[in-house]
Amino acid sequence: MRRGWMAWLAALGWLLPASAMAQTMPGWSLGPEAYWYTYRETPSLVYQWGPFAGLDAAYTFKFQNFFLTIDGGADVGYLDYKSNVPTAGLVNGSGRLNGIWNYKGEFRLLFGADLGVSPSFYISPFAGAGYRILFEQQSGRTTTNGAVAYDRLSQYYYLPLGIGLSIVAGGWVLRPSAEYDVFIGGNQTSYLSQVGFNQDLNSRQEVGYGARASFLMETGTSWGRIAFGPFFRYWNIGQSRGTPGFIGNTPVIFFEPANNTMEGGLTLHFLF
Repeated sequence: MRRGWMAWLAALGWLLPASAMAQTMPGWSLGPEAYWYTYRETPSLVYQWGPFAGLDAAYTFKFQNFFLTIDGGADVGYLDYKSNVPTAGLVNGSGRLNGIWNYKGEFRLLFGADLGVSPSFYISPFAGAGYRILFEQQSGRTTTNGAVAYDRLSQYYYLPLGIGLSIVAGGWVLRPSAEYDVFIGGNQTSYLSQVGFNQDLNSRQEVGYGARASFLMETGTSWGRIAFGPFFRYWNIGQSRGTPGFIGNTPVIFFEPANNTMEGGLTLHFLF
């Protein structure tokens, strides 16, 4: 019975007029994503890289040609770390540390409109608000050069500004999109108390930007509609504001270096 119901839904999807297919579709979008992640502190202080995988879920409300999308995702990464820059008395740098678990979450609220150029071609500008959180778990481990590692927590607040296209091509809908993320601010928490410091460090990040793009291809199948394709995400964050602290009894100013993050991979969405 269930297979017959899904087949009927798929058939109806194929019979939708081009104008309906090309617009942003209401309902659920749920599916996995996998990507390669790199993080660099400039100038060449720290480099991290490795795979991430997780799940993205979104629900879209539709009001005539306007839409509101609530989007959330959770990913897990397994990264390697290296630094050859002399620091904290380590003339050869802090060295390498492999197999660091990272946990990332993101929540986005997007509002936009579908503007019809033709029945098979729509332009959809959108804007919204976003929050990104990343926890790096490495406390209690030691690098190849003897440096003791500590946990880190990264939080970004931003405003997405973007545009999506919807192009009907036979039984397919092509949905490329591009986005610029206005960086509102961030906070980098370094849990230095785990390595003997008197306090943890909170560094305020005030300068930066993000960008992302995707190219999803949507079609109907015998068990429902799906969308799949590549995506790319990028963050460029400037040096943080200085934070007073101590190394032993010596007062120092701590800061988070300028850095950039790149994520490139594939996603698959089930639409219902």
